[in-house]
Amino acid sequence: MRGHGGDRAKTKAGCDPGVAVGRKCWIMRILNIMLAKVRGGVETMGLRYHEALNAEGFEVMSLGHPEGMLAEGVAANDFQPLLCNSGFDPVAAMRLRARVRDFKPHLVLTHGNRATGLALMPLLGTADRTVQVLHNQSHKPHVVRTKAVMCVSANVRNGLLKAYPGVQALDMANFSHLKINPVKTAPRKPPIIGALGRLHEIKGFDVLLRAAATLRDQGVDFRLKLAGDGPELASLKQLASDLGLEDRVEFVGWVANPSAFLNTIDLFVVPSRYESFGLVVIEAMAAGVPVITSDIEGPCEILKGGQLGTLFRSEDVTDLARAMTVVFDSWPRAFRLAREAQAHAVATFGFDAGKKRLRQAIETIQHDVRGFAPVSGWAAPVAEPLQI
Repeated sequence: MRGHGGDRAKTKAGCDPGVAVGRKCWIMRILNIMLAKVRGGVETMGLRYHEALNAEGFEVMSLGHPEGMLAEGVAANDFQPLLCNSGFDPVAAMRLRARVRDFKPHLVLTHGNRATGLALMPLLGTADRTVQVLHNQSHKPHVVRTKAVMCVSANVRNGLLKAYPGVQALDMANFSHLKINPVKTAPRKPPIIGALGRLHEIKGFDVLLRAAATLRDQGVDFRLKLAGDGPELASLKQLASDLGLEDRVEFVGWVANPSAFLNTIDLFVVPSRYESFGLVVIEAMAAGVPVITSDIEGPCEILKGGQLGTLFRSEDVTDLARAMTVVFDSWPRAFRLAREAQAHAVATFGFDAGKKRLRQAIETIQHDVRGFAPVSGWAAPVAEPLQI
């Protein structure tokens, strides 16, 4: 691991993520913690935060599960493994304390309640620098002890402030390395419907399979691809068999490259029962694929209430079948919306837009972080590196 301490003052005037004094500046150090092993949207965003912070010139160290996405996606010098069984794991807390003492972070970003609970343990002394990235409505009372909370959607922010009005909450929509594909002018024959995500009950893939059976019974020709892995794989395969869809449905497994998968389909469906944001929605929009999603908070917000895609009533098999039929009957309209959705996704949720938004949020938070002066203005005297 690179050395940390007073020798890290750089002699480049005006380096943005630090505070300049004369021709020197301190680079802001940020600890990024995401402890889960599974692959999903939250885990992907833990990696995207590391990439964005690094791209903006901050010094970033990420901690996470030794077999998780951070371990796979972050350079070895910038990652350290941390196993944690709960937010009150004393062994993990001692290991984190050692990491904190070595790295001396000015901010600690946490993804998930387990990481937040760990960072807030008194023996670490990092509560006044801990910022939780709230990816869903599953907030815990300990959130009131954080420095601030970054919320991935307006609905998540509103839910947080309703429960804890005094928390400093900032909007911080998710973002990704969006791959742009040309919007098609016509679907394949037969059209290919696709869905992608962790195969979990909350994702509603059973609803999509039942709606697909309804389309089949109505004489509609199509194929369906389901990409992802998870605990519901066996039961979903059994349901497809029970519905007589074996010749129409393909389970393609986990895909490392969502853009490549999206390029093989004509219509993308998000049948989730709950999504606080919906990373796959913006990936499909950028890929130029028409999108149908349940009318739940995250995807509905991304699609601007149905202006950029088609909505159906959550868990309503008949309404999902209706929505797919509407698209099948009006492909020119679907592709027109897809072009508008693509432009919106890239401008709002692309990596460049996201890293700029993340930096602005950090600038808002850091003004009164102990041991660090504001980024902008360069007038405040530089603080000595934190002694922990």
